[in-house]
Order: sequence, then C-alpha cells, then structure tokens
Amino acid sequence: MSLETYYKDHWVEIEPDRLDRYEDQFVWGERGNRLLEPAEIAAGQSVADYGCGPGYVSMELARRVGPEGHVHAFDINADFVARTREKLTAEGLDGRVTVTHLEQDMLPLEDDVLDRLVIKNVMVYVDDPLASFKEFRRVVKPGGKVHAVDSDFYMTAFDPVSPEDWRVVLDSALHAFRTPAIGRKMYGLALQAGYSDVSVQVIARPETTGRMFNFIQNMAGYAREGGMHDEATVQRVVDIAAKAVKEGTFFSLNPQFLVTATV
Repeated sequence: MSLETYYKDHWVEIEPDRLDRYEDQFVWGERGNRLLEPAEIAAGQSVADYGCGPGYVSMELARRVGPEGHVHAFDINADFVARTREKLTAEGLDGRVTVTHLEQDMLPLEDDVLDRLVIKNVMVYVDDPLASFKEFRRVVKPGGKVHAVDSDFYMTAFDPVSPEDWRVVLDSALHAFRTPAIGRKMYGLALQAGYSDVSVQVIARPETTGRMFNFIQNMAGYAREGGMHDEATVQRVVDIAAKAVKEGTFFSLNPQFLVTATV
C-alpha cells in the first residue's frame, strides 16, 4: 500500500487479526446508546449508517427504526459487508436493512430520502470531510439530521503508557488517518457545509477493561507498516499496555465528539 492513500486502503483490505479486534472493539453497549442519543433515531425513520464496519451500529439502528423503518448500511470493506449481513440475518433484522458495498464517495441514494444519517468513527478517514458533509446534506430530507461521531487522536490518553512514548507511536502512525484531529474540526465543517443548525457534545468516558488495547495494537501495526518508527518505543508501549490489562491497571480515555447537524 502507498503511504499517501494508506488511510483509505487499509480499510479496503483488512488482515484477519485486525478484523477480529474490530469485532471486540465495536461491540454495542451502554456507551453506544449515549453516542446515538442526539441523533433522535425513532420508529419508522429511514436511516443510513455510513461506514457500518462489522454491523453493530446497523443492528442497533434497525431495532430503533422498527419494522416500519429502514436502514441503509454502507462500507468499503467486503468482509465488513458480509459480517453485517450475517449478523442481521442471525437476529432476524435483514428485512429492515439494505447493506451496500460502497466503492465511491457518492452515496447511491436519491436526494432528500433519509430522515437521519449516522457516521460513527469514519470522518477521520474520508478524502474530503467538507465534501462528505455536503454529500450527506444532499441525501437527508429538510429538517432531518446528520449525526457524526469521531475522535481527536491528539487527545487520547493511556496509562501506565507514558505520554511521550504514546506520542511517538501516534506520530509514526498518522498515515493511517486522513484528518487525525477531525473531532475538533467537525463543528466548523458542518457549518461550512450549510446546515441550518449544528450542535456539538463531547463525551469522555474512562475505559479500564482493556478494550482500547485493541486500538493500541492497531496503532502499533500502522507505525510498523509505515516503516519510520522507533521499534523499541512501539514495543515498549504494547508491552506496558498488555501488562496493565493483565494486571487490571489499564486506563484509557478517547473523547468522542458528537456533531449533530440539521438540514
């Protein structure tokens, strides 16, 4: 993969170990409910899940819209598409969801057809965030909402990993993200895209179960694939985090920016 397009290419092709880590990392829970609250998903709505990943958000949206609503799930990774379909079928929700393998930035939807569009932890990877917000606005009905949730990777924190070591890993892995500071930028981007009303919340919930160790492992992999890393530091971060998870002393914080924009 070219480092220039790695931020997108590494989602098109995902190695098995990383796929399995995403299954663990993206399982739906109470925290997910808080992240969706501002979107006001309701029964009977037509909703899109842009970047559906392994399917947990799509399943939750399908439950919320009920049998009278519909969900459009999109992803650029064929394995994610297959896993999403499998989960929906297993839960008896496949009739409420259309899952599409997306191969372009434009959405294969007519203008003004959605009540809600949800983008969870995807804006950090898109080619042109402003153009994406404009495209989302195109497919959402007047009065509908676009709800984007994302991180700002300069604000992540881990302990007992030192801030200095973590910054070395982060800087070596930045090619994996198009806009690493997207969290702080989404409010302004939505305003630029012409939405009538834009609100923002930040949720920062400490994580001590070790779930975010998956993220550390992924970041270490990105750093190594970039080839411009300090291996001793990368390995030290992984080892310290792994030991902390095993001993029950792991702590992480990854603030989530929730931007809800009304068309």
